[in-house]
Amino acid sequence: MTDYAGAIPMYVDRSRVFIDANQPKWIVIHKTAGFHTAQEVANYFATNAEMTSTHYVVGQDGTVVQCVREQDGAGGNCCLEAGHVAFLPEGVNLNLFTISIEHVDPATDNSTPLTDAQKRASFRLIADICERHGIPRRHGDANGGIIGHFELDPISRARCPGNYPWSELWAFLEQGGFMLDIQATRGYFTDLGNNVWRCTKTGYVVGHGILDFYRRYGGDALYGLTYLGLPLSNETPVTGYKGVVLQRFERGVVCWDPGHQVDNPPGSGPAYLMHLDRGPGQDPRIFTLQQQVVTLQQQVNTLKQEVDLLKQELDAQELGSGSPAKPTS
Repeated sequence: MTDYAGAIPMYVDRSRVFIDANQPKWIVIHKTAGFHTAQEVANYFATNAEMTSTHYVVGQDGTVVQCVREQDGAGGNCCLEAGHVAFLPEGVNLNLFTISIEHVDPATDNSTPLTDAQKRASFRLIADICERHGIPRRHGDANGGIIGHFELDPISRARCPGNYPWSELWAFLEQGGFMLDIQATRGYFTDLGNNVWRCTKTGYVVGHGILDFYRRYGGDALYGLTYLGLPLSNETPVTGYKGVVLQRFERGVVCWDPGHQVDNPPGSGPAYLMHLDRGPGQDPRIFTLQQQVVTLQQQVNTLKQEVDLLKQELDAQELGSGSPAKPTS
């Protein structure tokens, strides 16, 4: 069992950690300056004579290995060096106030950029730890947060975590997750500014709250572009519901409804997908087809009535003419 659902357990022996002594206030980001896999680093932590360790290791393939339980202090952030950031307390073992995350970097100077898989795994792990422990989702200060190893040890660990993508991490945490970037839309959209995009193929615009939903929807691939497709309308007010609008896409209908006046799907935020078979989100072609079915049914009923009348007339004619007489011999 791991503290983070996405992690593989490879725990060091608890004789190598500070058992039940951790009260995490900061997350400390590290890089390995060597090694090739997260499992390789975990094996090193299990056996090295210095008894160093971190709570997690994130591999270049996105694998997350947990080496130390979060309730225990690891062995990665012991002692401050001259020049450390001023807000870190002196005279205490910072292993008892931190959760440490290593990132595999084969380069000894920590110069290898994180892979996309590694970046995603790292950001999601950090967000999860912040959520569970109430750690501020920002750069650290005296009240807690996220810091680099170099901020503790600016002399011996000046290059740890090297070129970690801090600005992308802050954007991820501020936005609440990964989002579709305009450059990743492959020319399907142009940015009009003020959080509004125009589709270059259909001409419709997507903006503000619905655009935020679109840029996050699905959680992977190209988000809304992959799973909702291109816009087939602009925002349309929903009759009878103040402040509620909907927008149609190739593969769904998105409703902006902060007050959940129209619907309230479990766990939904101010924007959600609407029913396609009924209500305001119904595909207008369904109504047209329904009307056509009604018209055709009426025509069928009329034809049935005409057939019944013709049958009655034929029956009457046969009765009026009587049976033909038999010839005499």
